[in-house]
Amino acid sequence: MSKKVVFIHGSPRKKGNTLALAGVAREALAESGVASDVIDAARLEFKHPGCIACYKCQQSQEFGCHVDDELARAVKTLPEYDAVVLATPIYWFSYPAQVKMLVDRIFSLVKFGQNHEFFSPLSGKPWALLATGGGQLENNLLELEKQWRIPAGLLGCEFVSVLFPTCHYEPGKIVEDPAPVARARAFGLRLAEML
Repeated sequence: MSKKVVFIHGSPRKKGNTLALAGVAREALAESGVASDVIDAARLEFKHPGCIACYKCQQSQEFGCHVDDELARAVKTLPEYDAVVLATPIYWFSYPAQVKMLVDRIFSLVKFGQNHEFFSPLSGKPWALLATGGGQLENNLLELEKQWRIPAGLLGCEFVSVLFPTCHYEPGKIVEDPAPVARARAFGLRLAEML
């Protein structure tokens, strides 16, 4: 059975640089025999934005959000994959609101033990981040990376990232520059090696 990776696309832009770079990484995965899917987080329908702290997910033996909407159904598919990649631009030093809703719902895929242990069907699966930023700050993506790396570590997930902090290209045009393309490709190949 072949491996499969999910890319959670977090940009509100349909044809932006983040999606273009994720496409390069997905091509590298495919060349390595790894399939991939995309969840377009910015376009998922929802009854409530993000987590509403009802804690029904913690009171149930099942993993998954109990709010019945497209956002919850997308989150519930994540354990079906061998790795989870967040591909997102940075909006004011964090995720865009559209992807933050999905990230918050990932809480429903975690149970907590009496001794503060974490149990999740995502445990041990690689987590990855492909992030772009359009500002002048070279370190603008470090806080965003930390926000994805910390929960990965708590779940015992190997973590890898590729950051593009000064992404000053017209939407989708970054793939015309060989340097970022090579980095996105190397990221895809590294992810394939982790599976």
